[in-house]
Amino acid sequence: MRRTVLIAIAGCLATAAIVALGGYFWERPTSLKVAVTRDTDDFRLMTAIQHVFGKERESIRFKLDPVNDAAASSAALEDGEADLAVVRSDIAMPPSGQTLVILHRNAVVLMVPAGSPITRITDLRGHKIGIVKGTASGTGNLHLLETILAQYDIGPDMVEPVNLRGFEVYTAVEQKRVDAIMAVGITGEARMNDIVTAVTQAGKGAPVFLPVTEARAIAQRTPSVESLEVVRGAFGGDPPKPAANFETLAVTVRLVARSTLKDSIASDITRSLFADRLSIAQKEPLASRIEAPSTDKGAALPTHPGTAAYIDGEEQTFFEKYSDFIYIGAMLLSVVGSAAAALASRLKTDGAAEVENMMARLLAILKAARSAESLEELDGLERETDEILVSALAHHSLNNAAGPQISTLSLALEQARLAIRDRRRQLRGEPRPPARLEALNRALPAP
Repeated sequence: MRRTVLIAIAGCLATAAIVALGGYFWERPTSLKVAVTRDTDDFRLMTAIQHVFGKERESIRFKLDPVNDAAASSAALEDGEADLAVVRSDIAMPPSGQTLVILHRNAVVLMVPAGSPITRITDLRGHKIGIVKGTASGTGNLHLLETILAQYDIGPDMVEPVNLRGFEVYTAVEQKRVDAIMAVGITGEARMNDIVTAVTQAGKGAPVFLPVTEARAIAQRTPSVESLEVVRGAFGGDPPKPAANFETLAVTVRLVARSTLKDSIASDITRSLFADRLSIAQKEPLASRIEAPSTDKGAALPTHPGTAAYIDGEEQTFFEKYSDFIYIGAMLLSVVGSAAAALASRLKTDGAAEVENMMARLLAILKAARSAESLEELDGLERETDEILVSALAHHSLNNAAGPQISTLSLALEQARLAIRDRRRQLRGEPRPPARLEALNRALPAP
């Protein structure tokens, strides 16, 4: 019985160790490396997300990997140097990248200073266009301008692009080194507002915004861009800038993952971003622009299946995900339980068989003691009885014998000793003690 208990305890301890080990790996945070362009609004946004996740989310950890521009971020993801990347949809979108969330949309804003004879995009032929270069964009903004101009049959050789930094816009417009300005950014954010303000001050009046009226047509041909309506007053001011809504192109900045990222992790990241968006926005207001990507199967920029499952409400429950493992585990537990029961039964059977063997030997000793002819013969029988007692105490299999069997064995041992004692008295010629004294002698050890 003791051995069965020890085996059961060992089994429980082994099971507890396996469960604890599984729980450790299950609960251990998933650390993901995120490539993002340094010194940008996106870097500050990802820093805020990293901080909030580290404080409020136990399952996800972000480790930022600063890179030089959006193209480098895409390359880091494609080369396997990062698990996630912040990319712009029109700049080297990684082929294996799948969207988790859209962080924000950047509008293409084309404008000319007040009083300019340019009123529409086709008037840009033969003019200098100042392209405000962002930290992450590289040559992306120039390619975006060429995409727009191609719609109006304006070739690259028909305009003169001039790269500008944000702080150079005022001087370039005031000194008439450029005739128009193109900026790509988030409408309503400080950086874009500053550029519009610089053109306003340099031109001594509200700028004229050039709509990309065929933005939808361009977006149909170029999946990396989309059309966007800039609303009246998006850049503030009084009178409001712009004075009326206008259509333009836009690009999306996305948090993407490799297609090999587990669906459960992608789903967890997406869920956490939306659940903690308010906390993140308190550190970086840009977080309020985070939105869900399209889950259409035919989307040009694919969404990660884990994210799509979360957005569409098709996430699998715990039992749906692991039903096969639960079923196999139940079968294994059943097999282990059956094996343990068989082992216990075997041990119990072994104990019962050993008791029966000892009983048979004791009955033989009892019979031999009644007919013994010498004290030496009785001494041999008593030694054999002692050996049976020692064997019974030492034999581990008797721990699994039933209680009645042990009681019967004890009774047989006692009767064998009494028979040996009585026969020894007879051979010595000693008188038989009275019944009360005989009962007392039975309780005393043999001489």
